[in-house]
Parts: sequence; structure tokens; C-alpha cells
Amino acid sequence: MPWSQNNDKQNNNPWGNGGKKPSAGGSKQQPPDLDEMIKRLQERFGGMFGGGNGEISKSATMGLLAIGFLLWALSGLYVIAADEQGVVLRFGQHTATTGPGMNWHFPYPIEKVEKIAVTSVQRLEVGFRDMGEGRIRKIGQEALMLTKDENIVEISFVVQYKIKIPEDYLFNIDSEHAVKTVRDAAEAAIREVIGRTAIDDVMTNKKAETEIETQELIQSTLDDYRAGISILTIKLQDVQPPERVIKEFKDVASAREDKERAKNEAQAYANDIIPKARGEAKKRILDAEAYEKETIDHAKGEADRFNSLLIAYKESPIVTRKRLYIETMEAVLKKTDKVIIDAAVAKNILPYLPLDRAGKVEVK
Repeated sequence: MPWSQNNDKQNNNPWGNGGKKPSAGGSKQQPPDLDEMIKRLQERFGGMFGGGNGEISKSATMGLLAIGFLLWALSGLYVIAADEQGVVLRFGQHTATTGPGMNWHFPYPIEKVEKIAVTSVQRLEVGFRDMGEGRIRKIGQEALMLTKDENIVEISFVVQYKIKIPEDYLFNIDSEHAVKTVRDAAEAAIREVIGRTAIDDVMTNKKAETEIETQELIQSTLDDYRAGISILTIKLQDVQPPERVIKEFKDVASAREDKERAKNEAQAYANDIIPKARGEAKKRILDAEAYEKETIDHAKGEADRFNSLLIAYKESPIVTRKRLYIETMEAVLKKTDKVIIDAAVAKNILPYLPLDRAGKVEVK
């Protein structure tokens, strides 16, 4: 029934006094009476529930309201997956962060929940884009950088990150453009690190240090932003000079490799020859020391023997002189092939020709 057909001439609004202004005495407008509201609902909707004379009971109305409230309350149930966290917002303000499982919040419009994946690792490419199927497109604006020694180098790298503080991620940066934020921070960080590194170092033996410094600098920048993002790894994919000068750089690299190879060969030769020389020098020193000791001991022995002969000669000159003669002849004759035979028995011995030493026999 339209409000205009209501029998109550003083109030055509079922929720109150028809919007009448307060009396001149300044009395405030009274809130609507619950019984009056139920009565008006009964009058208009009673027929829909089979009530007599178009009326329903107050208990039925309260039951409907309770069911509606229960359904509204149940709409606040939500489930957070294992790789997510839920950020509960009450009228747009962060009130809680919930973990995986079944949770409840005050239903709309009081509260709402933003679900953020916090364990999944995001991959970001700087200096190139992976087009799929092995195709890569270089982004020269991002890849070309100036080194400490004023050379231009082309660098492509990959950033892996994940969300560590969901509420910071939602409120402190534009989450819809979070990838651009991380890319800008990564590009600024790598340019700063490369700007204080020589081209030879970044292309050869300092790639790992460059990755670590860049990761720390990106993380520091994002922490200053309170972005709620954790940088996991930085991996340099390609470090090379620009295409226009790549041939010359390859020639320089080849020359450097030849230099290193020659140095390694020389070092290997030195490692082989020096220990041998040191060993030979040590051996000669020891031989000389042994010869010195042997010569001195021999000289001392000869001097002692001469002194003892001198003492014996002074005591018995004739005997000593004869003994020295005999000893001398013994030393001389034992080195010859002569055989001395007594003349008395020589005639009884059959002479023979020593054919085995024919070259040494002199026949007269």
C-alpha cells in the first residue's frame, strides 16, 4: 500500500514522526518506537505471511531480523590460503593481519579483507624481457650503464623478491605498480654499483660482489620506502660491452687470457725448477761440508801418524827406516803384475806364457 494511503493522517512515514520539526519550545525529535515500527510492518506485510487481517506476530518479525543479522554475520567468514596473509581493513584502516585458515571479520561495510600472497617468489627482469620460447628482447635504456673507468657496459639481470609485510605493501606503495617500483629501485642500485666498479672487474672476477652490493642497496631503498618487500636474489644474466665495440673487447679479453695463461705457465715452471735448484744447492752444501770434515780429519790423522813415526824414529832410527822401506815397497809392488821367485827353486818351475795378458808381456 502506498504511504499516501495510510490511515494514519498524522504520519505517512513508517519510521517515525513523518519528519516533523521540533516544537517551538525546542524539544528534540524522539527516536522511532520499536513497537510502532513492528505494528506498521505488520500492517503492510502481514498478508505475505498468512497472518490474520494482514498482521504478523512480533516474534516472527524478530525472527526475520535475527536471521538477517545471522546471514550478515556469516558473510564475515573468510579463508586464507597457506601462501597468503589477510589484511583486515576497518573503514579503510588496517586493524589486523591474519594467517592461513578460517577467520572472521565484521562484514561489509564495516570491514573488508585484502588477501596478499606472501610466500610466492616474484621474478623481475631488468635490461631485457623474456618473450617466451627462448626469445629475449633487450631493453637498451635499462641495460646500458657507465663504469668507474668511463666505459659503457650492457648489463641484464634478474631480481627475485617476495612480500614480507603485507600491510606496508598495501599502504606505503602503489600495489598496482609495485613491479615498476622494484624495477626503478633495482635500476638505480645497479647503476650506482657499476658506477664505482671498473669494467674489467664487473666482467671477470667481481660479478658475485656486484650482485651482493646491488641486492643490499635495493633492499635498503625499499626499506626506506617501507614497501614491505624482501629482495631474495640478484642474478647477473649477461655482462658485455655494446655490440658496436664487442669485437674489440673480445680481442682485449683474448689478450688478457693469453697473458694469464703465460703467467700460469711461468709460475708452473718456477714451481718445478725452484724446488729442484734449492734441493741441489742444499745437496752441494752438505757434500762440501762432508768433504771439509773428511779432509780435515784425514789431515789430522796424517799429522798424528807423522808425529808417532817421528817419535819412533827418534827412538830407533834403523828399525824405523827399514819398516818404512818395506811398507813403501809393499804399497808400490802390490799394484804391479810382477812375481818374485827365489832363485833356488826357480829352475824347478815350468815357465808359461800368459796369453791372456799377451799385450802386457815384453819378450826380449
